[in-house]
Amino acid sequence: MAVSATFTLKEDDSQEIEIQARDVAEIVPDADFRFCLIVLKNEEKHFVAGTKQAIQEKLGMPQSEL
Repeated sequence: MAVSATFTLKEDDSQEIEIQARDVAEIVPDADFRFCLIVLKNEEKHFVAGTKQAIQEKLGMPQSEL
């Protein structure tokens, strides 16, 4: 079963995006650590609210995986 989660976009906090764990290539924390850039395997990029640890937990990903 694929784990997916919904995240609030940094650019517009009224919009959300659903991301599946299997599609994530990389999670890069922003300078202040309140937001992260999620890079998908298809090269799409999304700035979302949340720390790297919180995003990994929400997607059910081990912290050492990315």
